Amino acid sequence: MKITVEHIDIPENEVILRCPALGEEMLGVLSLLRSGLQRLCVWDDSRRTTLLAPNEVVYCETMEDQVFVYTGQAMYQIALGLGELESRYGSLGLFRAGKSVVVNLHHIRSLVSQGAGRIQATLATGEKLMVSRRYAPLLRERLGL
Repeated sequence: MKITVEHIDIPENEVILRCPALGEEMLGVLSLLRSGLQRLCVWDDSRRTTLLAPNEVVYCETMEDQVFVYTGQAMYQIALGLGELESRYGSLGLFRAGKSVVVNLHHIRSLVSQGAGRIQATLATGEKLMVSRRYAPLLRERLGL
């Protein structure tokens, strides 16, 4: 694939994709471009709504039928379930790490194998999450390990 970047004075950024057919490679590029425009609608304790880019999410967890979203700076609630978060934003790095946890693969700093096939993930924020043995092989596959 040939990539050309032009710096010109225009009021809005523009992306033009030229291809003989929309193959898998081009569909991947389109998906990546569209995903950069997506936002998660979350709210804090004072019910103030915030729109987050998916890459700001460090991890999400469910407790008492509520889903909480953690960034490096704050904790929010979201109306989406973990399964929906994973299916919508999986291509952006959100990965199901356990029954009650989704983690952003881009915020994992280190992994340590634990007993019973589990993996301990240390996140960029310093927090440690356990990847269950059910999801550990999928994590290794996603990370190319």
